[in-house]
Amino acid sequence: MASNESVRIWFLLLSCISFVFSIEGSPYQAALQEYKPSIPEKEVRALWITRASLQTAKSIRAVIESMRRNNLNTAMVQVRGRGESYYVSDFVPRARGLEGGLDPLAEFMKVAKPYGISVHAWVNVFLAADRETIRTAPREHLIYTHRDWFLRDRTGRSMLEYSGAELIRADIEGGFLDPSNEAVRQYNVRVVGEILSRYAVNGIHLDYIRYPSSQAGTVYDFGMPLSNPRTQKDFVYEMQTTRKSRRDYITQMVAEIRSEVRRKNPDVILSAAVWPNKQKIEERVFQMWPEWLSRGLIDYAFLMSYYDTVQRFDERITPFFDPRINSRMILGVGLYRNPSPTVTLHQLKTSRAIGSAGICYFQANWFLSKDASEKEKRHQMPVMFGSWREAGLAPK
Repeated sequence: MASNESVRIWFLLLSCISFVFSIEGSPYQAALQEYKPSIPEKEVRALWITRASLQTAKSIRAVIESMRRNNLNTAMVQVRGRGESYYVSDFVPRARGLEGGLDPLAEFMKVAKPYGISVHAWVNVFLAADRETIRTAPREHLIYTHRDWFLRDRTGRSMLEYSGAELIRADIEGGFLDPSNEAVRQYNVRVVGEILSRYAVNGIHLDYIRYPSSQAGTVYDFGMPLSNPRTQKDFVYEMQTTRKSRRDYITQMVAEIRSEVRRKNPDVILSAAVWPNKQKIEERVFQMWPEWLSRGLIDYAFLMSYYDTVQRFDERITPFFDPRINSRMILGVGLYRNPSPTVTLHQLKTSRAIGSAGICYFQANWFLSKDASEKEKRHQMPVMFGSWREAGLAPK
């Protein structure tokens, strides 16, 4: 008799084979096969710019120069990360380590706007602290002023009490705010409203608009009620109903931010960084972004498809191929993982073949390395994106 491990391996192998065949005959693959290479007239060519690249006016200018060099036309600028601000705020603590007197968002807009670069304010919604933040944050940070806003695990222990090793075991990035808490949602709406009141940004970009990766039936099931189900049936019912409620809380947060954006400036684009993993979004992080697109709660979904093989990329994107929403998807390319040019070019080809709105590279630091020009040539970025004027980025 085969061991349980042997049975598991055979099951996984058969599942993989089955999935490969399903991909080969899918509308997604048909779109790739029928695609004739061309540069779209209108294409989002975006770059995620983390807070590490916003510390000085010099680093900001270097990022924008790299965008010009590669004909990128859309900047996702991280203005709230780990509970701190990279813009002028009345209530979010100013990020530490910034150049004296620098307003990173204002400086970025001042330099980028003359080149027609669209600037989107990138906001971390629920992730508000990592281990470094917890260790060094100023007293005005949320971990001190609203410690009760942070999620707890199944035993009732706050995420803020986790050690670095425990965060790794739980597969989470740090302390998340509780989406079920109305005060938390009001705070996040206030953040977005303040940005829109002070800066003429082209868009608001939501990141960590989800629960931490939750594991049903374990201590790491964040946001579950503290209870002790009497039977297995009770446990299954509790798990299913709480999954639904957690999905609803995240969707409610998106809807509330959408209302604030419409109230402040209906022309502002609202987008979200999302996982391209059906099981994960439905059962672990409760991020129902296809629904958000279909309901008009967001304008674009940026799929964090950071895969370094063509096969893995295709496996993840195929389930989301849908002509009704393809044009509002933007495919994320994980340059930080150093994929081969074969992979990045396939990802760009896929974006164009399925009619998506464009692509977004993660992240800016890749373009700022000493060998950046050589890497850009290998990945054919200037060639694949046409000339500077064709990209719509000629100085005004």
